[in-house]
Amino acid sequence: MPSNLVPPPHTDPPRIEERPPKPARALRKSPATNWTTPLRQRVKKAVLHIIDRGWFGFVPLQTHLVICGFPRSGTTLLQLMAETAYPSARVFGRERSGLAAARNDLPGDVPLIISKLPDDIFWIDEIRECYTERRTKSRVRFIVNTRDPRAILTSVHGMNRDVYWVPLERWRAIDLHFRYVRDFDDVIVVEYRDLVLAPQKVQGQLAAAIGIEPERAFADFHQSVPGEFNTLALNGVRPLDPATLDKWREPKHADRIRHLLREMPELPERLVEMGYENDTTWTRAYA
Repeated sequence: MPSNLVPPPHTDPPRIEERPPKPARALRKSPATNWTTPLRQRVKKAVLHIIDRGWFGFVPLQTHLVICGFPRSGTTLLQLMAETAYPSARVFGRERSGLAAARNDLPGDVPLIISKLPDDIFWIDEIRECYTERRTKSRVRFIVNTRDPRAILTSVHGMNRDVYWVPLERWRAIDLHFRYVRDFDDVIVVEYRDLVLAPQKVQGQLAAAIGIEPERAFADFHQSVPGEFNTLALNGVRPLDPATLDKWREPKHADRIRHLLREMPELPERLVEMGYENDTTWTRAYA
């Protein structure tokens, strides 16, 4: 689909009501593990209790913004946009588990925390429960990024440009959890196409979720990149470029697309369900 066209309406299958099991990869890198001593845990809980209630002049946390979703779908780009638009927020400049941030990191006397980790989509229930357990007025909002699967599965990463970054198994696992979390009231789904073509729209969605107006426009993110921000996943910092939307169509990815069609027979229909195609005729070019 040319990048100047609007995708057809989504016809996704019904939401998955019961949370799918976490994949082994997510469990191996579990953010739930807390390596601090019991004494330090008690001290942190006590300090968080004071900050959450605004005692002694502390500014209580208002919102924790958790960016997650499909890898290579603009999570790092959105993180950079948010961090530059909210310079007074508690940020990390790199990937940080939202669960670890909620449990172990002191908010730093600020009303906003921004964390990003694609695999946090597997831990949304636990992150939400963490704030419930704290009995605080602080709220958590989840931004779940999504993108045309063909673009995700033909994308490379700055850490290794010689291989396709996202394995099929990882995409499938995230897709199941995406169908589970997408309709929760505290979840906002951000499509990569909107992030590139309509950053002002995404900015408005996040401002409404956060409850704080940004100090800078999302589209101007490339003009004020913090020095400590890890830009490796961006494959270079540059202004928004609509040409990135359909790079999967380039001839160099044709064999990869054929491989996907062989290994993912459900892909053509899933693309129709997700709204990226009207039908399956696009596959004829890869017969």
